[in-house]
Amino acid sequence: MPRLFLYGTELQELEQLMMLVPRFSPRQKGLIVVGETTEVKGGIKKCRSNKKCGKDNCGGTACTNFTNRIGMSSVNYREMTIECFSEISYFYFRKRLSDLVASSPDDWFISEAHEIRFENICGSLRVHNKGSNPRYLATLFLLTADGRLCSLAKEHIYSNRFEFKNIRLSGMTTNSYALYQVAKTIYTGKEYIKLNEIADKHLIDHQTFMAIIHAILIVKYGGEILSFKMS
Repeated sequence: MPRLFLYGTELQELEQLMMLVPRFSPRQKGLIVVGETTEVKGGIKKCRSNKKCGKDNCGGTACTNFTNRIGMSSVNYREMTIECFSEISYFYFRKRLSDLVASSPDDWFISEAHEIRFENICGSLRVHNKGSNPRYLATLFLLTADGRLCSLAKEHIYSNRFEFKNIRLSGMTTNSYALYQVAKTIYTGKEYIKLNEIADKHLIDHQTFMAIIHAILIVKYGGEILSFKMS
């Protein structure tokens, strides 16, 4: 006997959706933040475009090393985002990413309150954007993006770890739950959310999607990008 009462009917997917908490669609597409994207350690790297160079932030106008160009602030938001997700072919994700880039965000944080929460925790734990583990910063970035999520998680955030098992989720919206799942995925390297879920506008709103994308950019390029002006 199937677990779903409506198995084999037109309402099967709706029933699956109702059984998931909180309202996430059946998993189909692979996750974007597990694999090569999160394996990049981040930070400003030495220039490798010329074997004779190899210097930190050489400043050469002909430098083509992408990460180094970011360090020289010669790469704009659009270029950085496109380069990071260039190997993702899933249509709905790419469409949503294009919409985000076209909206020209004026800040890495999704709100002033988000930035204040992030900076307050960094200050209290003496965590610095430059030189800190990119995965740690990206996880903290997501956990502070939502006020309710941050209040539930803040007692379990330490300068060198996150204790997800002790975070008791309650009163969570779909968006805050998505932030939590991506944060947990980035930090543990295990898959807790799927690409098709992230790409679904009906599940995750624009601000939440932007926070997720920016967190992945932090993983790849390091926390230094938070000090760069978006252009």
